Amino acid sequence: MYPTYLTRIASSAEKACALVIDRPKDPHAREQLFDALAQVANPAFQADDPELAHLTPLFSQAQVWAAIVRTRIAGLRADKRGYPAVRAVQYPARDLLPILGDLCRELRMIPEP
Repeated sequence: MYPTYLTRIASSAEKACALVIDRPKDPHAREQLFDALAQVANPAFQADDPELAHLTPLFSQAQVWAAIVRTRIAGLRADKRGYPAVRAVQYPARDLLPILGDLCRELRMIPEP
């Protein structure tokens, strides 16, 4: 994938993640994050360019945390325990946010071809 496309995906996910951290009880924010993380959790969310090989571990971390957050959101749909279940989404989203921020920052430093 192209760096600008990857940056757009990571940036959208970062904004949705920040929204869920800020408003953890908002079901619309969680659904928006679930949708935004679909592309991040996809194994194809990698840079094809050899110059971006140094970002492979960061992409891998983002994919793992995105999968965790999506699983928690999906579980919350069926779980009606309330606040403790909401925290189960909020905590991994907090762990994912800086990874997405780092990824966006690194991708923005890549010069356009």
